[in-house]
Amino acid sequence: MSEKWISIRSRESTKPFSGRFCLATLRLCVIFLLLGTIRDACAQENKDEPKPAPRVVGTVIFPPRLDVQRKSSALELFAIEVAHPSAKTGEKQTVNAEEMSRKALDFIRRSQQADGSWGDKQWPQNVGVTALCCLALFAEGNLPNVGPSGRQLTRGLEFLLDHAREDGQIVSRDVYRLGPMYDHSWATLCLLQAYGNMPWRRDMRDKISLAIQLLLKYQKVDGGWRYKMMREGASDTLVTVNVLYSLRLGVRAGFAVPQESIDRALAFINSQAEQEGDQFTGWWRYRAGGEIGSPTVAACGAIALFMNAKDTSDFEDPKIKATIDTLRYVHDRYTVNDLLEMPYVHYGAFYGSQAMYNAGNENWHPYFKKMLEVFAASQKSDGQFEDHMGNTVYPTATVAIVLLAPKGFLPLYLR
Repeated sequence: MSEKWISIRSRESTKPFSGRFCLATLRLCVIFLLLGTIRDACAQENKDEPKPAPRVVGTVIFPPRLDVQRKSSALELFAIEVAHPSAKTGEKQTVNAEEMSRKALDFIRRSQQADGSWGDKQWPQNVGVTALCCLALFAEGNLPNVGPSGRQLTRGLEFLLDHAREDGQIVSRDVYRLGPMYDHSWATLCLLQAYGNMPWRRDMRDKISLAIQLLLKYQKVDGGWRYKMMREGASDTLVTVNVLYSLRLGVRAGFAVPQESIDRALAFINSQAEQEGDQFTGWWRYRAGGEIGSPTVAACGAIALFMNAKDTSDFEDPKIKATIDTLRYVHDRYTVNDLLEMPYVHYGAFYGSQAMYNAGNENWHPYFKKMLEVFAASQKSDGQFEDHMGNTVYPTATVAIVLLAPKGFLPLYLR
């Protein structure tokens, strides 16, 4: 083939290729222009959209998902070191929340009985004490059969389920001088915490449902609850808040709870706030018409209002502000020894910590540090804490819950 022929064929084949290349380039430019136009239109549409409103499920407020920012203060709080009064010469002279909680959890695990239950000096083989110990294990991050204490947790939950009666009541040994409602409410709350994580217990939903129905059945005429399972008589603030814990978590788990029952309970709680003239003092009564209660009772009043708020404006309730100011005053003014002389100081910290946690880090962090000093001064070498009646298991469980609260595994600490 001659060189002239090759040259002619090359020129002929180049012309159509060059035209195709220009056409493809033009198509790409058009596509990019269209994509840019669509992007700008979407951006303008999103800009014009109103911000999503908070979602309300039952009595719980969930912030808009687009605005959720997870920020944990756990590492900051676990890094706090306080003096360790019982440390021997040559030992570390300070202690932190993680070290104290580890020793407390070791004591709880050792204290579990053969049937899976926990008990105490005044309440042997008790569903309430068992529930508190299970909540402490939940606070560590365990689930049934999952985690370092998963097996102990499962055995405790099985004990609670096995002691749920046909009428819905969850009780074990009858050691109730005043009545079993306190323990029943703790057990119900604990089973709700485990709900969905024990698929081998097909009876779990029915037993929880009956337990909640029992709570609703025995709501008193004044709107609250007390120790005995009866509608007559006066309610008290602490038992009412304990029941509200279970009802709130029950709503979140999909169980039916009438709003009327919540409203009546809140009406009772609000009626217990102490006033001087038209000003709230921050103190609350334990029972209607009774004397002013302890800081623990005051904390319960604030907790009830916090956890049943339906709108952010509800957090501006003057009763909440007065109560938080009062609790802050008490814990700033009282020394560690003053606080240790209070009856049920460790159990009271369970409620106080929730009130201060809900009030924001400016209140929660100083409270947590002060209670670290109280716990460091009262924890024994084997990890236990003791109340003024000689009980050691339930106080240790409640302290462990407070110490582990920054981890965020319990819905009790939910802002």
